[in-house]
Amino acid sequence: MKPIKAPSHKSLTKAYFKNKRFRKRIEAGVERLKVVSQIIELREQLGMTQAELARSIGVSQPFIAKIENDTASNLSLETLVKIVEALNGKVEIRIRAPKKAA
Repeated sequence: MKPIKAPSHKSLTKAYFKNKRFRKRIEAGVERLKVVSQIIELREQLGMTQAELARSIGVSQPFIAKIENDTASNLSLETLVKIVEALNGKVEIRIRAPKKAA
């Protein structure tokens, strides 16, 4: 019997990434996850719990958990800045023009 070769992730997703709207949604999700992972990393470096972080900025621990699980739909820039400042961090926002097609 001939062994079955599973398709690679790249070959399965290739068609989806041709769709510009889908690709933009994926890229936006990746950027959100980068922010979330930086928040978690800073909090853990300080040895701070979600509850301690929540108390320090006046929100609930479940709200911090939602942010860290990327399920918070109402995270404002103001709240993000409060979180980062409570973690002794600094928010840097960079806005770039879109890349032009060659």
